[in-house]
Parts: sequence; structure tokens; C-alpha cells
Amino acid sequence: MADKKEKQPGMKDVLYTYGSDKKYLYYIVIITGLLTGITRVLPYFILYGLIRDIVLHGTTLGIAGILQPVIWLALTQLAGAIMAFISQHTSHVLAFRVERNMRAAGMRHLMKLPIGFIQNEDTGRLRRILDDNASKTHSYLAHNFPDATASMVAPVVLIVSLLVVDIRLGLICLATVGLTLISFKFMFGEKTRNRMMDFGRSAERLNVAGVEYIRGIPVVKVFNQSVESFQKFSEAIDTYDGLARGLVFGWRLPMVAATVSLYLGPVILGPVTLLMMRGAEDPVELMLKGIYYILISFLLYTAVMGLMTVSESKNQFLMAMGGLNEILTLQPQEKKEETKGRDARGIVMENVTFCYPNRTDAVLKNISYHFEYGKSYALVGASGSGKSTLLKLMARLYDVTEGTVYVNGRDVVSMAPEELLQQMAIVFQETSLLKASLRENVTMGCPATDEAIMQALRDACCEDILARMPDGLATFIGTGGTFVSGGEAQRIALARAFLKGSDILLLDEASAYADAENEAMIAESLERLKGGRLTVSIAHRLSSIRDADEIIVLKDGRIEAAGSHEMLMANCDIYRNLYEEYSGSVAWQIETSGGLS
Repeated sequence: MADKKEKQPGMKDVLYTYGSDKKYLYYIVIITGLLTGITRVLPYFILYGLIRDIVLHGTTLGIAGILQPVIWLALTQLAGAIMAFISQHTSHVLAFRVERNMRAAGMRHLMKLPIGFIQNEDTGRLRRILDDNASKTHSYLAHNFPDATASMVAPVVLIVSLLVVDIRLGLICLATVGLTLISFKFMFGEKTRNRMMDFGRSAERLNVAGVEYIRGIPVVKVFNQSVESFQKFSEAIDTYDGLARGLVFGWRLPMVAATVSLYLGPVILGPVTLLMMRGAEDPVELMLKGIYYILISFLLYTAVMGLMTVSESKNQFLMAMGGLNEILTLQPQEKKEETKGRDARGIVMENVTFCYPNRTDAVLKNISYHFEYGKSYALVGASGSGKSTLLKLMARLYDVTEGTVYVNGRDVVSMAPEELLQQMAIVFQETSLLKASLRENVTMGCPATDEAIMQALRDACCEDILARMPDGLATFIGTGGTFVSGGEAQRIALARAFLKGSDILLLDEASAYADAENEAMIAESLERLKGGRLTVSIAHRLSSIRDADEIIVLKDGRIEAAGSHEMLMANCDIYRNLYEEYSGSVAWQIETSGGLS
């Protein structure tokens, strides 16, 4: 139980963490909210006193006796309006500051996490955690938090007034309120909060599954697999539906009991007052008290329902903070203490073993190899052999489970991520372009002259792309601008690598999605880019890596063989079989008669 509470920071903790120089407004919101709650109740007490005086002492009351409570009524209403305005204004200022800082803190922490985590995580889910949860927190702070303080003090003031006017009728009202609170305890207890957390996570999974299904509709239609593809989405819907029904049906009886309890006061107060009037010393005054208590019971109902609404909003707030804490509690990838290095340039992997997070089976097993400057290396092997993982460990997209990776003699864990990546240019299989200008897509925020950018584009064989850009480097790429194909996007990514000019080049199937024409230009660019650098590449077209200085064959996470194309064809059965299968697949031709040869 204690651990669970530690994971759910309170309002004050959140404001002190993210409120920065505006956290003092927290106390202003509380004070003005409390005063607002008091001013909501006082007019009823003043009005009761005025009516009581008029009924009991009407002939002797005089103008002054009536004017004084009327002035107090006006003053309490004015004070309530002023306090409510201050409370709402202050809470909005505080909410905007907290929302901004929450987003900033989330993004800063996200930037410290391993790039591999970002690649494997659903981007829509990350956006919802950082953006939507910050918005929910803003909504609670700006709108519900001021009401929460007012809603908490109003019932207290009402209860005090109930006991002051007539303790007998007051105890009857308190009994009904007690029954209501017991009912609410069943509705918003620990069990319900846990169900709400499960419901929120289910809604998140449903959202992710829905987006995935919609994005996959073209593939689903092409392969006519609507039933199989819908299964995951259907399971997410069923889970969400079950949790939603469980919450609603679980609330049904407590909500009915709470509503009946709250309305029980006005129902029984009338008959009880009539019975008490028979033996009362002043039946008229008792009748006025009964009427007052009936009216207050309705106000009490509104106040308690306000508390319920605030409690529901607080649960939403806790869910939002819980979602954000999922990101903030992840261990960042930070620079560690310098360890003994290796007197070797290039990349050295020493007894490297790696398991992906939350998995026990090793993807790479005891890998040791020296990748030297000035040479080109190609990683080949069947799907799942560990090629892409090996490339990711070189750039420290993940930390190794065992062993050490050295870059230019230094252990990568002792290098800041930006220091390590500055020495590398990486071109992934899937290239993402920003919805920005061509210049911004090539520079990626790095300072560079237009002349240097143009040279990088020429080196990457992007002259034809540049020729159809109406505004040159300032042309906007994406919606509202100029669109580029997958192969063209890959060449722009290569231009980034040329502009960066790093000594280490990592290529993960850089031409995988390119057509024949783009592939030829990408191959020409890569040959130019490799000059004098350490290049490690993965290619699904084995013909493109025949000229590599060394070809490394992986199988089940281990290095089976390494050498030139000719050496491996003569001595490595795995490589020879892979190459022959590839050669056979590309040798297929479609005859004019419609057959295959």
C-alpha cells in the first residue's frame, strides 16, 4: 500500500515539482477557494435570520433591522464573486505553468532515454502520455482544483450551521449525509481507483490498437485477412467494454443509495417538524427552522455532489500523473565513469552479449570483433540473426547486457550520447523527413552554409530532387508543399550523412525501399560516402556488398564466419546458400507468354 501511494504524488508535490516560480499561487488558490465556499453558504444563514426576524418581530423590526442583513447579503455575494475570480485566475496561471513544465520535463527525460526505447515504443502512446496527460493535469488545476477547495469547505460550514440553528433537526440531516458518504466510500475507494487505472490503461491500448488497425487497412484489404487483423482490435474493444461495464455496474447500487440518502433529509424533515411542533414552546419558530433545514438539505445535496465530481476529477488527475511517471521513472542513458580503454581506433566489440528489455533470451552471444578505419564491413545473415541489433549497440541505442563496446579506444558507456553520436552518421532502413524545408531536413538543426548543403545534396545524387523544388532549399516538404518518394527521402537522408562528415558510417539497409533507379543513385552515393571512413552496413541485396572489405556472417546471434566474398563462397556454407538463394530470386524473369523462367 505504501509503495502505491509513493507512486501517486499529491497535489502539493506536483505543484512544487512543476510550478517553478509560481508554486506560491497554490496557497492563494486554497485560501480564495475556502473563502468562496464560505460565501456560498453564509447568504442562506443570513436570509434565514432575516425571514425569522420578519415573521417573529415584523411590527417592531423597523427599516434598520431589515437593511442591515440585506447589506450583509450583498457584501457576501460581492466578496464571493471577487474570491471566485481571484481563485479561477490564479489557478489558470498556475495550471499553464505546470502544464508547460510537465511537457518540458517529459521531453527532457525522453531525450535521455536510449534511442532503442523510442524506436520500439508506440509513438502515439508516447504523445498521449506527454501531451494528453499534461492537458488533463491543466484541466484539473485550472477548473477543478478551485472548486475542490470550495466544495470541501461548503459542507463543513453547512454542518456547523445545521448544529447551531437546531441540533435535533441538524442530527437528522447529518445522519443522511453520513449514509451518503458511506455510499461514496464504496464508489471511490481503493478498489475503484485500481479499476480506474486499469480502465485508463485499457483505453490507451484500445487507442493504439485502433490506430494500428486503421493504418493497416490497405494491407488487410490486399491480402484479404480482415478477420485475423481485426482480432487484436476486437480483443482491445472487448477488454475496454468489460472494464467499462464493471465500473458502471459497480457504481450502480452505491449511486442509488447515495442519491436516496441525500433526498431522504427533505422527505423526512417535514413530517418530523410537524410532529415536533405539537409540544413546542414556539411552533412558528420551529416551523421556520424546519423550512430552513429542508432548503439547506438541497444545498447540502449540491455540495456533496460537488465533492463527488471533484473526487472523480482527482482520480483522472492521478491517472494522468501515473501515466507521466511511467516515462519519468525509466532509467535514462547517462554517461558513466571512465573505464580502462583500448589502444585501438575504430569500433571494438569485446565479449558482447545482449538481451532486449523484458526478455531473457540473448539476441547476441559473446561477440568479439574489431572494425577498423578505412574498411567497409557488411553484416549478413537470416532474419533474426542479430544484424540490426549489432549495429544499434555500436551507436549505443541500447546498452549491452554483458561485455564492452569501444569507439576509438573509449568505452561507449563513458561517453555522453551526443559525444558518441557526433562521431557517427547513421542511415536507417526507415527514413523520416520533417514537415519542414529541404534545408532544415538536410541540416537537422546543425549550422551549415547553403554552399555546404548544396554540395551534400550533389554528393547524395539529389540534383533531380532539387530541380523540382520551386523554392530551392526553402521548399517545404510534406503537406502543403512538395512530396518526395521513399527512395528520394533516402537520398536526402544520405545528404545529411555527407553534411555531417563523421568518420564512422552505419547503414541499416539504406536502399531497402528504393526502386531500381533510386537504388542505383543510392549505391553511387554510398560508394562516394564510404571513402576513407569506417563503414558497417546491412543490405538485403547481397550483390551490393560483394565488394565489402569484410563480410561478417551471423547466425543465432553469433559470428559464424568473416572474410571477403570469394573466401566465404569457398569456405562458408551459410553465406554460399544465402547468396545462391538471392541470386536465384533475382534471376527470375517473366516471359512474354506469361510463364516464368
